[in-house]
Amino acid sequence: MRSDPEVTISATIGRTVKASLRTRDGEVATVRRMRVLEALERLYASARTGEQGLTHRQMVGLAGEVYGLLRSRFDDDPGDPAAWEAWKAFVRASRQGRIPTAPSISSEELADEREEAARLFGPDLTAGIDALPPSGDRAALEDRCGRLTWWVLSRHGFHVDRATRLRLLEHVADACLDAGWALKRAAAGDYTPDPKALRFPKVETRAAGASISDVFDRWKAEAKPSASTVTTWSGVISSFKAHLKHDDIARVTDGDVIRWKDALVAEGKRPRTINDSHLAALKVVMNYAKRNRIITANPADGVRTKATKRAGERMLPYEDSEVARLLAISARETHPARRWLPWLAVFTGARIGELAQAWGSQIREIDGIPVLEIRPSPDGGTLKNEGSERVVPIHPALVEAGFVEFAHKCGNRPMFYGREARPGAQGRHPSKGTSNHLATWVREQGFNDPRKAPSHASRHWFKSTASRVGIPDSVADALQGHSDDSSASTYRHVALKSLAEAIARIPVPSNDREPDGALPVPPMTAASA
Repeated sequence: MRSDPEVTISATIGRTVKASLRTRDGEVATVRRMRVLEALERLYASARTGEQGLTHRQMVGLAGEVYGLLRSRFDDDPGDPAAWEAWKAFVRASRQGRIPTAPSISSEELADEREEAARLFGPDLTAGIDALPPSGDRAALEDRCGRLTWWVLSRHGFHVDRATRLRLLEHVADACLDAGWALKRAAAGDYTPDPKALRFPKVETRAAGASISDVFDRWKAEAKPSASTVTTWSGVISSFKAHLKHDDIARVTDGDVIRWKDALVAEGKRPRTINDSHLAALKVVMNYAKRNRIITANPADGVRTKATKRAGERMLPYEDSEVARLLAISARETHPARRWLPWLAVFTGARIGELAQAWGSQIREIDGIPVLEIRPSPDGGTLKNEGSERVVPIHPALVEAGFVEFAHKCGNRPMFYGREARPGAQGRHPSKGTSNHLATWVREQGFNDPRKAPSHASRHWFKSTASRVGIPDSVADALQGHSDDSSASTYRHVALKSLAEAIARIPVPSNDREPDGALPVPPMTAASA
């Protein structure tokens, strides 16, 4: 089949598309017509799917196609080396924002820009450009490389957002500089292969493994989040994909994220839930994609819904009388979780999830002090963060009630759930079921205030009581696994003896008599402890 040299075809798009195929050869015209139709189909498909981002690899690959275009056009007859010196001068000056405007690059012919370059930069082009202040203005860069950028985008049917286009312009300018150097050498008779030509990867219309689902799976495998986090975040990612109606992470824009956020608000989701659950999960996954060069920017950055704290919504601690009643009810139970977890929550200030996964072997004695080692359970339990792992002295009330003996009988097995998690098992840790059942049971005992979480209200009570009896915040934080996020808190250590003395100062609340006539919890003051 006969063919003409490759040419660039311009088209006018209205109700119909008109373009000159620039040939009188019927066979060549047929080939070019098919190429035009393919390009139009990519363009229309891009318009239907909307703006998209590009990965760093994709942008370098696209810039490489511009490099290849320039080399193929001018390698055989590159002209005068001085012409390429002037050509490169305008590329560099526009790339660095040193000039307000620049002549556009044509891929069809090399314009002689030597006189204009000398007038603007002086006889020493490099010194003249360096004397001009750089800036972030991209107007000249758009003038200089905009046509080439549009050419390579339309070649693949990419419809990108403004931020992506600006970054691609910079890559195209860098590729033009590389091509300019090679063509200047060719004009001087040096056709040594350019090693920089090897730096450009092949353009992938979609990077392998670049679906949102795949990226989420890769993040899970690397970060190893807790089973509960995986469950919650899987729902979040599914919600986002359902909103998008596609699974291509490279096509996600900040507008997509904002519209999803607005849809969640319209559904009646609480602002704090949207920010701390939905958007937080998406930001982590998108940041992972950015760090791994799957995308070039996080489209969820800076997206938040306005969360105004209103009176009557803040969560509250239990009152002393409620704690006393909960302890009394729990003391009459025989089921291990109902018998001991409320007491542990009250007298350690720990999170119920930390306690529910504890094994009997985590109860030890150090320097004569009985302690609970709060750490991930041996069968795959998890804690909230690194600072959650700690040693908490056991309150005298727990010792007196027989908890230490109970723990020793459990030995090297879970205290509050029956079956150990299987090694490598996916899904929720069995202690999560214990925590949930306990919360339901507490509500069934009449603790129905919606502002007092069944388990967390005890932790909140411990914090408030510690302040009330004069325990320093740093000591209370050490007991509860809190961190103030300062560098000093990372190195702060509180002696075990000091922690034990602080725990013993937490009083045991007591009612004179329970509503059902049962005997109250034996009173204990800080002194008698």
